[in-house]
Amino acid sequence: MKNFELKGYYNDDNRAALRNHVAVIGLSPFCSRVVQMISEQVHGTLPLAQNHGRNEIGTNLKRFENSMLNVALNPNISSVLLVGYEPRTTEKYIESFRKRSRKPIESVMILKSGGTIEAVRDGSRKALELVLNASEMEREPIGIDGLSFGVKCGGSDATSGIASNPAVGWVSDYIVENGGTVIFSETTEIIGAEHILQKRARNEEVARKILEAARSNEAIALSEGIDLVGINPVPDNIEGGISTIEDKSLGAISKSGTSQINGVLEYAEIPNGRGLYFMDSPSGAHEVQTALAAAGVNMILFSTGTGNTSGGPGITPVLKITGNIKTVRSMGDHIDIDVSGIITGEMNVGEAGIKLLNGIRKVANGKLTRGEILRTWDFSPVPTGL
Repeated sequence: MKNFELKGYYNDDNRAALRNHVAVIGLSPFCSRVVQMISEQVHGTLPLAQNHGRNEIGTNLKRFENSMLNVALNPNISSVLLVGYEPRTTEKYIESFRKRSRKPIESVMILKSGGTIEAVRDGSRKALELVLNASEMEREPIGIDGLSFGVKCGGSDATSGIASNPAVGWVSDYIVENGGTVIFSETTEIIGAEHILQKRARNEEVARKILEAARSNEAIALSEGIDLVGINPVPDNIEGGISTIEDKSLGAISKSGTSQINGVLEYAEIPNGRGLYFMDSPSGAHEVQTALAAAGVNMILFSTGTGNTSGGPGITPVLKITGNIKTVRSMGDHIDIDVSGIITGEMNVGEAGIKLLNGIRKVANGKLTRGEILRTWDFSPVPTGL
């Protein structure tokens, strides 16, 4: 595609970024109000408050710690103000961060500060300086080969598998062919189509991991006396014209395109190379988008049929795409790209893909998505459900 010029930032880790957020990250529920108050006080900060960090054990603790650290490492975050409750956990986090990043990190500890009011005062002053520094960053040319994209679908209907998902898949192939990285996920939504993905696996190990991820989700559901085939598609999917789990999965995987799958990632895991990757994750919009941000994606391409309001944690711009003209009219406040012309015959998938690429270019170069403007943000660093 000609004239596909992108301008972004290079952070202190020399990684390409599309945004230069100053993230205010809370390490536990006790920190959430302080995070919110600092962000309200200091314009230009991104609040990342959440409800975990005190009682997690085992696998959930590992996932929480990985998510929280990897989120801060996302290229779109230029610096971090860490809000901790007590020194031990806070200092451990800072040490882990500094081992992996040269980006600025400041901290405030509520117990050490003497309570909420003093922590907000101290944190606001530190955040002020971080925002001043971030505001001096200038955009410069970047290549798509240095960028990573997440793909997600939600509120799917019959148009998703026919229009918006294939358009995203076309773009996924374009990104991979030009040296970039794409991550798709939602394990329950590959069930019934896992054999197709296995044929695209780079080697037998990747093929085995794809099958294991699908079988593991089925086993978890069955252990609770639930047959996923009986509850997926969900009611709004069925109303939208999706009849079976295989029907839904065949449409869902089309957003990954046709490229070779280079690896299978755990929840919130950062890939160690370029190309296409599958992440084993739940299908909930908040959890998936948080995990994709933790995996380092710069932007999320979100295909929807009936509409979906989730804007992710705010770290990455989330570009909403639909092929349903009714959704464009009824949920237009949340739709960035309309590819309903595929349904009406006014455009083919390739033409829709080019339209989507133009949308990506504009957002990469600074245009805000509707989700960014409305701040429909949710940060969910521990996976729940299937």
